[in-house]
Amino acid sequence: MANFVVFIDLESAKIFELHGDTVETHMHHRHEIRHHSGSEKEQNAHKNAEKFFHEVASHLKAAHELLLIGPGDAKVHFKTHLIQHDPEVGKKVVGVETVDHPTDGQMVALAKKFFKAHQRF
Repeated sequence: MANFVVFIDLESAKIFELHGDTVETHMHHRHEIRHHSGSEKEQNAHKNAEKFFHEVASHLKAAHELLLIGPGDAKVHFKTHLIQHDPEVGKKVVGVETVDHPTDGQMVALAKKFFKAHQRF
């Protein structure tokens, strides 16, 4: 089974599947977020974020363990979403790390270091 690292913010998600020295990029998903004032528009933005989280979660079923990374609170909100809406995937989250906007290579290196340090690779 593979370990996955998911870089997520409110605009995109990148999913990397790690098999030893082999890395597969599964998805780079763009999601449009609009910030509006007013309760109805804010509810629509929340629904759009939930839809985005559901789409990303659907690509994580095959993961053995997950590391969530990203610059803001989206990774924490995504973890909460997984626990509430997809608990089987939520149980696979073994770490949440704050990073700015690393390159793909930096994300993979961070994941390998994390999983190796936690003897999960």
